[in-house]
Amino acid sequence: MSTPIHTANCTAGSTRSPAGRGDHIRRLWLLVMVGWMTWIAVEAGTPTGLVQLRWNGESARLTAVVRQVPLSRVLGRLVRVTGWQVFVEPGTERLVDVAFTNSPTAVGLPRLLGSFSFALVPEGKSPWLLRIYRSSADAATTRVDPIEDGEVQFQPGPIPTELIVRLRPGSKITPEDLARRLGAKLVGRLDELHTYRLRFETAEDAQRARDWLGSQSEIAAVENNTRLPIPEPGLPGGGGGSEVTLKPRIGSPKDQVVVALIDTAVQTLPASLDPFLLERVSVASGAPANDGTPTHGTVMYQDILQGVGRTDGSTDGTKVRILSVDVYGSEAATTTWNVVKGLTEAASRGATVFNLSLGGTQDSPLLDDAIASIRAQGGIVLAATGNTPGTTLTYPSASPGALGVTAVDRNGVPADYANTGPQARLAGPGSTVIQFGGQNWLANGTSGATAWVSGVAAGWMSQSGSSATQAATWLQSAVPFKSPPPGVP
Repeated sequence: MSTPIHTANCTAGSTRSPAGRGDHIRRLWLLVMVGWMTWIAVEAGTPTGLVQLRWNGESARLTAVVRQVPLSRVLGRLVRVTGWQVFVEPGTERLVDVAFTNSPTAVGLPRLLGSFSFALVPEGKSPWLLRIYRSSADAATTRVDPIEDGEVQFQPGPIPTELIVRLRPGSKITPEDLARRLGAKLVGRLDELHTYRLRFETAEDAQRARDWLGSQSEIAAVENNTRLPIPEPGLPGGGGGSEVTLKPRIGSPKDQVVVALIDTAVQTLPASLDPFLLERVSVASGAPANDGTPTHGTVMYQDILQGVGRTDGSTDGTKVRILSVDVYGSEAATTTWNVVKGLTEAASRGATVFNLSLGGTQDSPLLDDAIASIRAQGGIVLAATGNTPGTTLTYPSASPGALGVTAVDRNGVPADYANTGPQARLAGPGSTVIQFGGQNWLANGTSGATAWVSGVAAGWMSQSGSSATQAATWLQSAVPFKSPPPGVP
């Protein structure tokens, strides 16, 4: 038996159960082998966490990007990547949220394991042996089996290792000093909002910081950053697609009606659709995979234009333009931080109609305030109520300054998947058909309904010369959602 090459004291956190129904994304990145190096990236489930692990056998170094995944799942992927034999003490669990590159095994493993102890024993040409425990190495008796692609899941919600902190105007505390005092990393800043994003090593560190911040007079507010998944973009099929026949009106940029599409990136567009794209902006890192399917943002772009065509049929063309704001990048989920950042960026570029075909069940005071600020400045925010039937409040559609949009059929009957809670104030078509890659794509959901209503509002503003504030009032009579009487499905 060889001597352990490293033992370390690496706090157990909570696990998250797989998500239920609702908008979701399914992605699977396949196993790639390059010499001694193995790279595995998994984005699967409904919706999924992110596990990316790379093991270089020659240099014994690890690279990892793990976002909100239980340790038991991460270890299953580690076994799959390395071929190690891994044993854990029963009950050894935490939620892993880390990222590091090319770290020696003795450095990388503690990052994955947190406060748990471990012993890693090289076995020559045989698989290495890793024991993970809380009390003693002898207690690590449960063998970890390799986890195949598609088995790593988590439920979107608060990120336990990230806090969003707002300072009071005039505060003498700098964000750098604050991060240093709390032992956190400053990973984002919105100076115009006096708001900063801090990342901690563990959830326990973040909670201790939150408790302390709550007692400080110079802190205006604290909340966890929250993950929001990408809704499903649609499936091939569907007939009778609504081909966009609009043409753009040439004129002063000051006269344009700008719709901010806060979503995934909009892909390359055909010549007939490209003139309506004002600009592509990204507040997230990376880009979506080019797998031959339309992104959610691409689908919503066409849904917006279909809505514009219902209210702006001027022979001179429409003044509506769409500003694409990517808040997802290459990730399977965005965050409330990115959404607020996207809204702020779009407002600075002249948008007056804001489309949010995304959401979750967790409220965010920061996002609520950003939406209220847009409304106070004369903008209108339209947000999807969600695709889980019932009346649960969803955000940001339930934010006080937003107008929630649900999905109905051509008779005005709510779709069987649509959330029809008190936030549902407007309604749009639950099924839309768009063109991509030479074929039709059918999308069902409140996402498309919201984008369609955003287009209807923008088209009416273009045709009538009205403001977004006036459009918000007009929509209440043009496309209201009327709840069915009790007992009526």
